[in-house]
Amino acid sequence: MADLIHKLKHGGGHIKEGSALKSGILLKENNPEQGTIKLGDLVGRNLIIGIPGAFTPPCSSHVPGYVQHYDAFVQKGIKDIYVVAVNDAFVTMAWKEKLGASASQVHFLADDDGSFTSEVGMLFDAKGLLGNKRSKRYVLVVDDGIVKHVFVESEVANVEVTKAENVLGKI
Repeated sequence: MADLIHKLKHGGGHIKEGSALKSGILLKENNPEQGTIKLGDLVGRNLIIGIPGAFTPPCSSHVPGYVQHYDAFVQKGIKDIYVVAVNDAFVTMAWKEKLGASASQVHFLADDDGSFTSEVGMLFDAKGLLGNKRSKRYVLVVDDGIVKHVFVESEVANVEVTKAENVLGKI
């Protein structure tokens, strides 16, 4: 399994700093039947965190840092934090609860068909490990719809470049 994870390398073609995030795709947060959040319409400075799979060990160690440091991000001018997974809303809601983040301000969003993730160029083939296409591990800092910073792991199992403390120190 470690060899397979190692082979899931980062590729090119993802959204760049200075690009407009024009996505009109509705993502699901609390309603598994209807999308309610358009990340392209966010006002202010926000973080969008892409993760390969809810409940996977690397993701379950990655996301709690953003929950834990939420107030520090707010002090740096971040309005909201959105975690996006190519999973269904039942999974993302259960994962938020399992991580003990239900009372947090961090939003957990389901990109159930991968449309948003594909649109920002972060979709990759994870069939061998996770059964379908999934998200690369990334963080976007978006200010009024313009991407200001892009952090992408060279390998999806890594949590270094996108670690909350690293991102916090660079914004």
